[in-house]
Amino acid sequence: MKWVEGERWSGEFTDSHVFSIGVMMGKMHETSASLDASHNFVRPHWGISSFREEITKLERYYPRFLSGGSWMLYQKAIDKIIDQLASMQRDVRNYGLIHADLHSGNVVFNNGLPYPIDFGRCGFGYYLYDMAAALLGLYPKHRWLLIQGYESVVKLGKDYIRDLECFFIMFMIENYCHHSSDTREIPSLIEEQKYALAYITEYINDRSFLFKVIEPMEPEKI
Repeated sequence: MKWVEGERWSGEFTDSHVFSIGVMMGKMHETSASLDASHNFVRPHWGISSFREEITKLERYYPRFLSGGSWMLYQKAIDKIIDQLASMQRDVRNYGLIHADLHSGNVVFNNGLPYPIDFGRCGFGYYLYDMAAALLGLYPKHRWLLIQGYESVVKLGKDYIRDLECFFIMFMIENYCHHSSDTREIPSLIEEQKYALAYITEYINDRSFLFKVIEPMEPEKI
């Protein structure tokens, strides 16, 4: 552990910021792919087992911010995510040591360059899972720019969008799992559901959404 110089960016990211974050992430994953970890290097694995554990928590607390109909949509998405994860082929090109929480709040800028901070969730997982965490808070245009920055360092497979959208929904649901036990978070969780349910609906209906502006849904109509 060491101090990382820099400041969180206040306000919206520029195109340049987002592209440079993609470059940074590509370099991180490129380094990770060449890592030869010792046998006693132990970190969590982010995948089906960890996701199921998170969902167990959500099953307890979801009534605080979800209706019965909304929860049914969540369950369909959860089942689909697990099925997709089970079918993914893992290799050194797509799986390794990742940050696992690389949202905008965990990036600081120093002399115009981004640096990652807060490696508390650092573990093993798919590189696209890492990318999904960064994309979650971006506009569709900026999601594409981040990917372009990433691919200036590491090329993605031809079918990456399908898996990336899976991880996007997975990470979003995991966020709600994490925050649902805190009653102070419930008002913001309720407010976010009109967007979350819109994304979930696109996902379970096999409609690609990553680079589109998705219209929010009204939860009470579900």
